[in-house]
Amino acid sequence: MRDNATSTIDLDNWNRDGLLVVEDALSARELQELQQWVFDIEHRPGTPNQLLQYDETIADGGTRRCRTENFVPYHDGLRTLLTVGRIPDIASSLLGETAVLYKEKINYKAPGGSGFAAHQDAPAYPYVSNTIACMVAVDDSTLANGCLEIARKMHAAQLPTDARGCVEPEVAENLSWEPLPVSAGSLVFFHCYVPHRSGANTSDSTRRAIYLTYNGESDGQLRESYYAKRIHDLADQPDQLSLIGHFSGTAKPASSSNKEGQA
Repeated sequence: MRDNATSTIDLDNWNRDGLLVVEDALSARELQELQQWVFDIEHRPGTPNQLLQYDETIADGGTRRCRTENFVPYHDGLRTLLTVGRIPDIASSLLGETAVLYKEKINYKAPGGSGFAAHQDAPAYPYVSNTIACMVAVDDSTLANGCLEIARKMHAAQLPTDARGCVEPEVAENLSWEPLPVSAGSLVFFHCYVPHRSGANTSDSTRRAIYLTYNGESDGQLRESYYAKRIHDLADQPDQLSLIGHFSGTAKPASSSNKEGQA
């Protein structure tokens, strides 16, 4: 990873906005390697209790991969990148203590792929008190392919939520939303209370992004217990991607989906 990654940290801006963008943090070689790793993970079969794969039903009735979760135990390269080195080091600087990985996912937003309603991360992670997220842009993230949108300076507390666990629509409508298009290989860190959302992919190419969640080491090594509880809590809701209902599309676990048309 490029040496300038940690030099861009501005804690005053972070504390004010709850946001840090590190453009082009990965070298060309590192990015190429990352893209190959993500391609590999995307095309592995899913299991109910280990590598969690989800497909989205698309307009023509086929399916496309839309998410992978819990992949770190099953890929050495990704595990090293996401748990050792600059990415967790930056997370540690922002948390003010050693950061440990809480959870990880890859979102694959194929052409026509659905977006995510306005939400904050904190309601989706009821088992930990303080987390930050990092988006790793695997591909260029643009307005057309449904890039991340955030509301700065709104990370002091949890906003009112609806029955899905998303930000109340009337509240969301009155937030100042800022699109965050970034190039492949960039990092976007944001606080667990930063409201964020994304639109559908209206482009003709897939946009992949890794989303990481880190907690402070003082809260403990919680990743294994998180996934055990997540799998248990969603056992009777297999079509739900998260503990909150923010996904705008229709998803199913890949192990029980029709694989025809899968990207």
